Order: sequence, then structure tokens, then C-alpha cells
Amino acid sequence: MAILLVVGCHCGLSWCAGGFVGVDLFFVLSGYLITGLLVTELRATSRIDLPRFFARRARRLLPACALVLLVTTLAAAAVMSPLAIAFTGDAARAAALYVSNVFFDRSVADYFAPHVEGNPLLHTWSLGLEEQFYLLWPLLILLASRISPRLRSLVWILGTVTTLSLLCSVYATPRWPTFAFYELPPRAWEFAAGGLLATLPVSGARVSTGGAVAVGIVGLVVILGTALLLHGGAGFPGSVALLPVTGTLAMLFAGSKARSRGVSALLSSVPLQFLGARSYSWYLWHWPILVFAGLLFPGINAGGKVAAAVLSLLIAHMTFIYLERPVRESPFLSARSWLSLGSAAGAILLTVAASWGLLIFGRQQLILDEKFRSIGAAVMDIADISPHDCWSQGRFFDAKVCEFGTPATAPALVLFGDSHALQWVNPMRSATSLEAWRLITVLRPGCTASDTIFPDLPLANLNCKEWRDQAIEKILALHPAAIAMASFYGAAIRGDATEPTVIPADAVQAGTRRTLQRLASAGVPIVILRDSPTPPFNVPGCVSQRLGGKRLADQCDFDAATALNAPAAAAEQAAAAGLSHVYVLDMNDLICPGSSCPATQGEMLIYRDQDHLTGTFARSLAPMLRTRLFGILRNAQTADVLATSSFAGRRSPAGPPFEPAGANDVAAAKPN
Repeated sequence: MAILLVVGCHCGLSWCAGGFVGVDLFFVLSGYLITGLLVTELRATSRIDLPRFFARRARRLLPACALVLLVTTLAAAAVMSPLAIAFTGDAARAAALYVSNVFFDRSVADYFAPHVEGNPLLHTWSLGLEEQFYLLWPLLILLASRISPRLRSLVWILGTVTTLSLLCSVYATPRWPTFAFYELPPRAWEFAAGGLLATLPVSGARVSTGGAVAVGIVGLVVILGTALLLHGGAGFPGSVALLPVTGTLAMLFAGSKARSRGVSALLSSVPLQFLGARSYSWYLWHWPILVFAGLLFPGINAGGKVAAAVLSLLIAHMTFIYLERPVRESPFLSARSWLSLGSAAGAILLTVAASWGLLIFGRQQLILDEKFRSIGAAVMDIADISPHDCWSQGRFFDAKVCEFGTPATAPALVLFGDSHALQWVNPMRSATSLEAWRLITVLRPGCTASDTIFPDLPLANLNCKEWRDQAIEKILALHPAAIAMASFYGAAIRGDATEPTVIPADAVQAGTRRTLQRLASAGVPIVILRDSPTPPFNVPGCVSQRLGGKRLADQCDFDAATALNAPAAAAEQAAAAGLSHVYVLDMNDLICPGSSCPATQGEMLIYRDQDHLTGTFARSLAPMLRTRLFGILRNAQTADVLATSSFAGRRSPAGPPFEPAGANDVAAAKPN
């Protein structure tokens, strides 16, 4: 059941959108099985043979994992772009050391890190969690046995761990969602809950067979209902994870009390037993093959993904027959724990070496190969601004203010918003400098200027509200001459999700309206920069795709109609209706001059990733941005809109004379 839910979710099947909870089933199962084995050994021998325990885990898990890591690194070197190769090398090294959950947590938290959802080793985060559990759990059970040999004491200790970890998960999910999703402290309760159940038969828990059958059916309904109804993972894991965890506990309990009836009879069927035996190998193989299928066949649909998943099952079957089962059942290795551990250490070293090789290979491609060097530079080309001083990062959401230009008496333009406002820093600095203005930035990547409620993104809704409230207060206290705001309304991707979530137009309109109403008290022009087009793929990754060498640039062009997100633009216009001093500035005719959006302009990349303009390309727009933006402000001044503001009559003698915008420029800057 667990593996079917996970694979169905990753194939994009709509009826299995919440199938990622299959991983939670794995966690409960691990806690149940491992605790049962350890408690049985402890009761029989009054000790736990740790070398033997870890040797069994190594024989069970490491051979197939090492094979998948090695094959994935080789496939990445052959198929992926140098940018993705280097990131995959980092991920492979973390996976080989079973800390990939920490690696991906940090990668997701870093706004400008490569997007993790296209990494072929993303799924190994759960293996990292399991291995960390295997390392600590036997020690905890040993400690409990030393405190008191009575099993009841162990139950109390496991119950305490479960409670504290669950509270950690509930608290962390809305505040630090990536930590809650990937890390052991907020996930340990799922393992511990399975461990608690494993102690109940030993302590004499009793229930009738009919009652056990009913409990199992309820558990099955809860799990399938969660997979069907849970979309996007809003608030997950947190208290929402109680549903799949409770359902799994119910089914396991029913299986221990009614082995041949109800749900237990279903799970004992030959097809499910076949899949269950191969679930570990299938889990390892399915995600890399889905990722590589997407690279080889861009735009692959759900049917193609299902075909790729079936192929991965065939490979998993071969892995199970010829590698996983022979190693696990080897009498020679079973009798020699230290040999098993030594072999495991060798396999880990081999995979670490392979990951280092892949990492070095990818970086050398970016540094030494001329055709990739400019692409690597474009990826790092954000904006000429200090990331540490000018916006908060990671789990911090304090509003920071940066100022560019002199003198202090010059009129100030505030640039306010998320990373899609940040990408306009370079041309804004150039334009304001030539106009003898100051530029003040109030930015926070990941937090839109508009008070938009993002579906399935509790971080953007909760923490970004805290930042936005501070930011607006500081902007109003600055008494600027004008405000420019920009926000991202394209596709937002959560954690390990494979499908984007498009922000509804009505949410864009409502959120933009709320922000505009709060800023209106400044009594100055507010210019909304229309969001830049959102490509359907990572543009540098497409251009540098190594399959057959560097692709021709025009092979990475994309459809303008979809990328321009017309509903969101119309929603911004509607939000500004009836408000004075509000204008919309559209620069997208310079980014997408026709029905197709180019990936490059000459040798210059337009995008640094899947949705941000490069700092160099943005700077090239400075002349037109200056003409259009200051045309709006000049027209506003001429109409006496700023009669009571600090803008009126304030022009530095050092500033060059302003040239009115032409007819085409005025059309692109529409007043509301």
C-alpha cells in the first residue's frame, strides 16, 4: 500500500494526489518492525547485539541503495546539464552518508538554491531519516532497559518520545515547514508510534477478532481517504499526519489479531505480497527513472510516467532477485557481522567517491568548457546587492531596508516585494541614479508584496505576513516620493511535489488590493511592475542540456501566452481600479517580443533559473525602464497628483532633464 501510494502520487495521478503519505506508512512500519525485533531479543537474552543489528540493517538496505546511487550518478553524467550534475553530486554524497534529509532541508530553505523537485535523488531524504532512526532507536531501548527491566517503563519512555516529537511537528510545521517535513525530531513520533504498537501484544492487549477486523477496515478507509483528499500537503506533516499514522497503526493492529480476515486477507493476496517484497527496491528506482524520463521526454504526461514506473518495477524485481535477497539471506555474511559492517563501509566509501567524481565533473564542465562557462555565471547572476544585509534569509523574516544613491535629500523610490522585485534592482539603480533619485529596497525572497493567500504554502501565509506588516510600516515611515512593487504569481512547488500550484486570480486581486489600500496612505504614486513571464522549465538547464551537447538556444524558447499569466495581470489591474496614484508598468514586451519567449538574447541568457531574470539581462532594460517608470511619475507630477507629497517640485539640479515617454511607452504603462 505504501509504495503504491507514493508511486501513484509521483506519477501525477489525480486520485492519488495525497499519496506522499505512503512515506509515513513506511515510517510507522519501520518503527513497528524494528521495535518488535529489538524487544524480542531483549526479552530473550537481556541484551541487544548491536553489531549484529547494524549488520542486518546494512545487508538489508545498503546493496540496493548503493547500486541505485551509482547508476544514478552515471546516468546524471550522461543526460543532465552541468548545473544539475553538480547538484546531483552533492545530493549523492549526502545520500551515501544518509544525511540527504538534512541536505534537502537546507536546499529548500535556501531560496536561490537549485530547485530540488527535479533532483533524481530527492526521495532519499526518507532513507536518511530511517537510518538516523536505526542508529538512535536501539540505544534508546537499551537505555530504557537499564532504567527498568519492566516493559511498562519502556512503554512510558516511548510514549514520551512520541508525544514530544508530535508536539515538535505540530509547532514547527507552520513556522519551519521544511524542517518539519525533512528532519528527524518532528518525524520521530511516527517511528515511535509504530514502536509503541509493537509492545502492546507483549503487554497483553486484547480485542475480539470481529473488533480487529473493524479496526483494520477503518484504518484502510482513513489511509485511502487521506491519499484521495489531501492535496498539496497544506499543513503537513503537523497534526494532519495523525491520519495516515493512525490508519497504519489500525491496520497493523488488525493484522496482529486477525491474520486471515478482513483487511489482512486483502494484504495477504499474492499481487500485494509481490509488491511488498519489492517495495524497497521499487521506491529506490522509481523516482530517478521518472526524473530521467522527464528529461528525455519533455512534457511527459501521466500515462508516460506510469509506463516509466512500470519499467522501474521491472528493474526493482531484478534488483530484488539478484542482489537484495541474496545478500540479505547469505549464510556466510549472516554469521560474520563485522564482515557485513566492513562491506557496508566499503560500499559507502565507493558511493561517496562516485558522488565526488560526479560533483567535480559537473563543476569542471561549468569552469573549463567555454560553452557552459557563461551559463554557470548566469545562474549566479542575481543582482548587484548584498544578500546578507538587504533581506532576511532562511527562517528569519525581519524586514530589512537598503539604500542606494546620494544625497539624502534626493527623492526616494522604494522597491518593495519578493525575488521578482529583487530582479529589478540593477535597472532600478541605473534609472534612479541617472534621474538623481535614491533607490530604497525592502525585499524578502519568497514573500510577495501583495497580501496574497497562497494555497498549500503556510510559510508564505504566516511568516510572510509578519515580514509584510513590518515592511509596510517601514515604507510609510520613510516618506518616499514613489513606490514600486512586484510579486511572483507563477507556479509554486512544495517540497517533493511534482505538480505546480497556480495562484488563483481572485487571490491575486484580493491580496494586491489589501496591500495597495495600506500603502495608499503614503499619498504617492504606486507603480505595480507586472510579473515577468514564467518559463515552464529551468532555462539554463535547458540551454546547457548535455544530451547531444549544448542545445540550440531556440530549442528552449517557450510559449508567451502561457508564460505571461494574463489572469494574474488582469487581477492586478482590477485590484488597482478606483484607487488614485496607482499605475501598472509592463516590461514584458521587451522580454517576450512575440508569441514566443526567447531563452537568450544574443549570447546573453535571459533567465537565471526557472523564473528569475539574470541581473545582466535586467540591467540591459534600464534605459526603457527609466523612460517608462519616470514617464509615469512625470505625468503624475504634471497632473498635480503629488501636490501634497514630498515629490512635488523636488528635482535635484544635478539630475538630467527628463524626456517624456513616447506613445508606445505610455501604452505599456497604464494608469488606473
